[in-house]
Formats: sequence, C-alpha cells, structure tokens
Amino acid sequence: MASHSDTEVQRIRELFDQAPGCMIVFTGPDHVVQMANPAHLAFTGLEPSIVGQPARVAMPRGYSRGFGRLLDQVYGSGRPHMQRATKLLINRCPGGPDEEAYADFVLQPLRDAQGEVYGVFCQGHEVTVEKLAADELRASREQLKAALEAAQAIFDNSHDIICVVGLDGCFQQVNRHAERLWGYRPEEMIGRCYQDFLHPDDRARGAELARQVGRGVTVAPFVNRHLHKDGTVIPVMWSAVRSESEDTVISIGRDMREHMAAEEKLRQAQKMEAIGRLTGGIAHDFNNLLTVVIGSTESLADGLDQAPELRALARLALDAAERGAELVSRLLAFARTQPLAPRAVDCAGFLRDLLPILRRTINSHVIIEAQAGDEALFCLADRTQLTSAMLNLCINARDSMPGGGRLTLRAAREPAAEGDGAGFVVLSVEDTGEGMSPQTRGQALEPFFTTKPEGQGSGLGLSMVHGFASQSGGRLEIDSEPGRGTQVRIYLPLTDAPGDAGPDAEEEAESAAAPAAPRHILLVEDDDLLRDQVQRQLASLGCRVTAQRNGHDALRRLDACPDIDLLMTDIVMPGGMNGRQLADQARMLNPNLRVLFTSGHTDEPSIRALRMDGRAGFLGKPYRRADLARELAAAFADQPVAAISG
Repeated sequence: MASHSDTEVQRIRELFDQAPGCMIVFTGPDHVVQMANPAHLAFTGLEPSIVGQPARVAMPRGYSRGFGRLLDQVYGSGRPHMQRATKLLINRCPGGPDEEAYADFVLQPLRDAQGEVYGVFCQGHEVTVEKLAADELRASREQLKAALEAAQAIFDNSHDIICVVGLDGCFQQVNRHAERLWGYRPEEMIGRCYQDFLHPDDRARGAELARQVGRGVTVAPFVNRHLHKDGTVIPVMWSAVRSESEDTVISIGRDMREHMAAEEKLRQAQKMEAIGRLTGGIAHDFNNLLTVVIGSTESLADGLDQAPELRALARLALDAAERGAELVSRLLAFARTQPLAPRAVDCAGFLRDLLPILRRTINSHVIIEAQAGDEALFCLADRTQLTSAMLNLCINARDSMPGGGRLTLRAAREPAAEGDGAGFVVLSVEDTGEGMSPQTRGQALEPFFTTKPEGQGSGLGLSMVHGFASQSGGRLEIDSEPGRGTQVRIYLPLTDAPGDAGPDAEEEAESAAAPAAPRHILLVEDDDLLRDQVQRQLASLGCRVTAQRNGHDALRRLDACPDIDLLMTDIVMPGGMNGRQLADQARMLNPNLRVLFTSGHTDEPSIRALRMDGRAGFLGKPYRRADLARELAAAFADQPVAAISG
C-alpha cells in the first residue's frame, strides 16, 4: 500500500504533466534535466530522452544562445529571473526549418531543507500570437500617427483654404492659410458662421449651395466672393463634401485672383488680336485708295504750273492724303503688319540723337535726361519706327506733366530666360506725371482709346508702340499708379554690333542713276483704280507698261512677251495666286527677271523673306512717284543708264 507522501508526489507529477504551460526542472551545477512536461517538449520540439542529461547536452542550441548563462546566474545567485516576449528559434519538427516564436518565462531557484540552492525550476508559456498581434497593432498605430501628422502638415501648410464646417454653418476647424488669404486668424473664425465672411451679394447663393451639400448632394466646384479683413473682395473656388460620420462639411477653397487675372489677360489679348486683324484689313484697303489719291494729286499738281491757286489746292490735298497715310501706318503698327527694316541700332547713340528732337518738342519746364550706361548695347529694330515709337511715348509723358516734371530715358540689358535667345534691350520712358488708374492702364493699349480731350489725340500712340514692339520680336510693359508717374518699357531683341558694311551703301542705292532706255514693266494689280494710276506713274517715268489684274493672266503675258524687264506685283491678290507665288513661277520662265513687290498690308515673315531675295525689292503703299523712281533705279542699278526720273 502506497504511503501518503508517495500519493502526493504522484499527484504533483500528474499536475506537472498536465499543466498547459511549459515546465522543466534542472538540478546541480550542470543543470541536469530532472523533469520536462509534455507542453514544454511540444513547444521546443525536444524528446523525452533529455531527462537525465545536462542542459548543455539536452538543449545545445538554446544553451549556447544564452539560456545556459541564465541558468548559471539563477543557480549561483539564488535570485529568480523573468523575461517577457523573448524571441526564440525552435524546431518543432525534427529536420524541419527553425521557427520564430515568442515566450514569457520565469527561472526560480529550488532550495533544500537547509535553504541551499540545488536546482532551477523554469516555467513559461508561448505568446507568439499575442506578440505578433501587438506588433501589428503598434505598427498600425504608428502608420495612423504618421498619416495624421502628414494630414496635419498638409492641413497647416496648404496654399488652399481647408476648413470643417458644422451643419449649423459654423467653422469648426480652419487651416492657417485663412489668415494669409482673408486676414483672420483661425481662432477668430472658429465658432462663427461662414456667412459672416461672404460678400453680401453672394450670401443667398452660398446658403443654397450649403444646404445642398448638407443634404449630401454632389455640387460642382463653385466660386464665391469673400471679404478680406481690410474689405478687399477675394474670389474663392470651393469644393465641398459632407462627412456622414461626423455630420460636418469639409471644404477646400482656392484663391482665384491670379486665375481670373490670367483669363482677363487672355480675353484682352484675343480682343486685341481681333481688332488688329480688322484694323489691318481696313488699312490695306485704305492704302490702296491713298496710293491712287497721292499719285493722282501729284500728277494734278504737276499739271497746274500755270494756275498757282489750283496748284496750292492740289498740294493741300496731297498733304492731307499723306497725313492719312501716317494714320494708316499707325494702324498697321498696331496690327503688327507694317513693313519693317530691322537693323542693329546703337541704343546710346540713338538716345543721344533723340534728345535734341525732344528738347525742341517738349516744353522747357520738363527736365529731360538720358541714361544709357557705359555698356555698348545694340537692339535689332527698324530705326525709323523706333524713333516714332519713342517720340509717341515721350509726348504722352509730356502731356501727363502739365505743371512740369522729369522725363527720363534709359537703355539697359535684360538677360534672357533659359533657352530664350540672347536677351533683350529695354528702352524705357519714365515720367513723374499723373499716372494711370488701373482701369486706364487696362485699356491703354486699345486703339483709339485716349484720355485726352477730343481733337488732341488719336488714341493710336500706345497701341502703335505695342504693335511695333511685338512685331519686332519684343514686348511692351507699363507700370503706372495714380500720383506716382508712369514707366513704359519697350523690350527689343539684343543683337551684336553691326559690321563695317559701308555707311553710305543705302544712300548710294537710293541715288543710283536710273536707266535711260525704256524698260518694259509687267504690272500686276487687282485693284482697277490703283492699276490705272500706277500705270500712269510708270509711263510718266519713261517705262513701257503691260498691266494685268491677276497672276494667271500675267504668266500668260510673260510667256508671250520675253522682253519684259521687271515684274511689279502686289503681294496680296485674289484668284488663288499671290504675288510671291507669281514671282516664283515667273522666274521659272525668265530666271533673270527682276521683281518689285508692293503691298499695303504684309506680315513680318513675308518682309524678311523678301529681303533675303537679292533680286527683289519692296515698295510699301501708299507711295509717291519719287519713291517708285528710287525703287526702279535700285532694281536696275547694275545696268546704269539715265532715263527714269522722279
């Protein structure tokens, strides 16, 4: 019969074997395994045969990785040791891969009746699932924290307004950009209704849109006008959506001032372009008419030598026609279709030459000075048109200073943006006059717009300068405020100093002797009045003329008359063949044919192409007989004889 003590030992062993946690008992300084319960063997993958073996033999991998050191520490010190969520590498299946597991365990010293340590009891349980879940939860929290921090950074630093509005219409949260846009700190807005910050005229519409968003209706982005703290009206485009979980409306607003300014600038540019096309077309027709008027009046004046009074009237009509031609020239400058002869212009020398003209034109109570700097600057421009443009600006400046002031002309270099050519020369005209209001500045470039009294200005000055600058490859800029004067800047392409091409070459070409023997001219002009007038002018200059009204008839006549010396043709003609196309086909029939183009309306690329053609000249409409004579003389300059005269 078993004793009571044997029964107790048996009961303890049963409890040891049935315990769900890992239990193992070591004795002696070599930590011999006395007992290891099934839970421990299942967790570690060890065999029951480890019982009776020292720990370094029974569990060599764990022993060498620090478990042996912990057993020595507890056995030697007599103090327990506890570790939580300790990472272990175990092999539950012999021959299989190591697994990563986590366990909480405690090592407790075992003492005999005298209190001496004779062994170590290890108890633990696996916490792998809990550890991995805790790690995942911690990672999720960190991700959430990072996302919240990123959202807060976006909220705080966004250049758009971000706000949260309750269904009662009051701000619950507003980002910092509200202060930059509206002048109110976020804390000044929170708790107040959004209607307090709307323009009064937009409040009814804003309330209706807010009701729709509050009901969950998807609303397209909309613009409301808001009031800055200083009273400035600011348009804001809003996108808004209701948050069902929070019963709030989240709104994002964008300042639309720059966008609206860009749209207005585009509309203005489109309007100016349309006006320019219309103006150019009208100017072309006027030039044809003025050419007839000028030519006929010249002939009339020449035939009235015996009637001085009538001759004076003819000269008066001629002067009026030429003033009309100047007006048309300004219209063409605005439309950017005037013929230009760009060349390198020394800006310092140009300003020096301009000063005497200005001092004769502008009252003495206006102080005039020019600042060109020490740097040699050359711009690419038509000098005649540039002179006209600068005079226009200076006269405008004078008129803005009726009580006197200072007029300053400057020339400076403007570096080009990357990949935008060699740069620009900036010629500026600055005055200390009355300045312009924003409304006046916005309309200043429109043709016929003027603030001067009726009869004192055509309203074409600034529009002409703007067209000239654009056609020259530059631009015009205006800075002006009421009471602070005006600065107008013309940007023109920077160019190199001109080479030594002989300063008198142009004068020699203009004064070249005209041919003596009659030349046979093929005149092509679709305008009947103008064709008859030019035919009379050519005849008066001693030329034999064959006239045609379109390119197709001209080609047939050229093919039949090989003795034609020069083709004089308008550039813009109906009928499917313009002057350039006619000239190209005519030279296929006669490679040595000289060509003189005429036009009252042509764009800059066409003029540039004409000037690259050494066998062609160009005569802009309207022109006088002397201008026609010079061009004919230049066309036959390599065959000097003496009969065409002006």
